[in-house]
Amino acid sequence: MTIATVPTARDLDPFDGIPVGLIDDLPEVATDGPTIRRTGLGSSFDRVQSAVQGWLRHWEPLELPAFTPVRDVMPDDDRGRSSLKAAPARPDGSVRLTASLYDPPNRHGEPLAWSRNWASAAVLPPARESGRLFYRFSVSSRLVLDGQASLSLVSTSVNFGIVADAAKQSPFQAPGFATPIARPLVGVQARADVDAQATQVFEGSIAVRQGESPAMAFVIGTDVLFEDGWVRLHEGSSTWVGPAEPGASGTVEFRYAPAAVLRVIGHLDDPHTAD
Repeated sequence: MTIATVPTARDLDPFDGIPVGLIDDLPEVATDGPTIRRTGLGSSFDRVQSAVQGWLRHWEPLELPAFTPVRDVMPDDDRGRSSLKAAPARPDGSVRLTASLYDPPNRHGEPLAWSRNWASAAVLPPARESGRLFYRFSVSSRLVLDGQASLSLVSTSVNFGIVADAAKQSPFQAPGFATPIARPLVGVQARADVDAQATQVFEGSIAVRQGESPAMAFVIGTDVLFEDGWVRLHEGSSTWVGPAEPGASGTVEFRYAPAAVLRVIGHLDDPHTAD
């Protein structure tokens, strides 16, 4: 077998680095000889690809402590415990409500209003390297109502705060915490056999330094406004915090991305072409 080479150097202008002499000296390959497997090609990209894909899919769960009652507002004439009641708290990210409210038609005055809040906060593991903390979670509400009144409005809300280091600041003091991140159900009217549900998913991130322990805080709220009639919130009425994907409530998800990884990702869009 004869190998035809480029006849003149002029034809090699675009490939000045090609060693034509070495190519001429390549041995002939026997067509009927045994197949020889090359070695020394280096590692394949499979390990990198599987590691990156595994890293992208993995989120760490963070369990929220049981929600604690922190605020209870009720009408002046609502003696004793509020008529807007909550079941005993459990560490499942949920607040369960019931209520039995009545406003006689002969009462003359402003509409009656109830408002209650419950809070939970959790500290994350310290960041091993400086970078960003990414997090995601869902907020859901369900109201099972019954009633008959000239005015009956039930609403739910969730406030959320996060800080980079629990040792320096409380997540309840995070910027924007006073404004609810979600109002899953707003102004649901108590009518016969009402079953209203809503879910919202949130994702975000915050810059962190090595050794800092971020902290998250949630406040769940329920408000009732009604007049002239009766309203009942049945068992099953609740608001809860849980993972972004369908699953058991009571956990949020997080992951740390080191600054070195973020820098590499930032360079991936740069084309590797000559100017």
